[in-house]
Amino acid sequence: MNWEGLIEESGMSKISGSMFRIVESQEQVATMGLVDSLEEQLLLEQMIEETKPKDENKDKNVHYLLSTPFRYPPLDWGSRFGSKVEASLFFGSKSITTLMCEAAYYRFIFWMGMSSPPSSKLRTQHTVLSIDYKSKYGVQLQLEPFAQYKSILTDSSNYKATQKLGNAMRAFGIKAFEYISARDPEEGINVALFDIEALASKKPVDTTQWFCETDGDQVLFRCDHHDKVYRYPYSFFQIDGKIPQPVI
Repeated sequence: MNWEGLIEESGMSKISGSMFRIVESQEQVATMGLVDSLEEQLLLEQMIEETKPKDENKDKNVHYLLSTPFRYPPLDWGSRFGSKVEASLFFGSKSITTLMCEAAYYRFIFWMGMSSPPSSKLRTQHTVLSIDYKSKYGVQLQLEPFAQYKSILTDSSNYKATQKLGNAMRAFGIKAFEYISARDPEEGINVALFDIEALASKKPVDTTQWFCETDGDQVLFRCDHHDKVYRYPYSFFQIDGKIPQPVI
């Protein structure tokens, strides 16, 4: 696949918009359960912070929830557009519906990856961030000339081709791009940033708190300030009787 030729054909135009990102609100809740006072909690969190990779963007005064994704190495299998030896990307979705689909899929992946899943539902708290992005060098993979390769770009488990595309986009200096979600049946749009400079502001535009319940049968998300519930049964993500795992 000549990804370089398609990138040149696309023109690498300006790109901007808003997206949502979800993060687990776990550190303070988790550490508070291990100590007897706020002073001990602060000390424990400082010790945890010292074990984390150095934050290269700390001096840019970017909110930690926005800088963290750029701080950590990729997963063992990389990501859809990043190999396991490349820097991590900042991922989000253009809509809450698409974001919840993506989040629910990875909650199932997390559940299936546990050596001994809990006997009861796993309850977690999450923060959804609203973020603006903007870059002079962007690509929209949902449009031509890339749209003709939608089946490759949205492959349920094989990231080999898309990681090559990601490598090519990095080489061309692309900072941000949009693409069709592989987990949302409505083909909602996701967003990914290669560079922290593609963030339009140094802090989230807005944040909301969410609760999640996960077990082997379903994932459920509920916002704390309205009654809307997003429910995803295991079958929602099944292909040929099972949920596809990311594979290179």
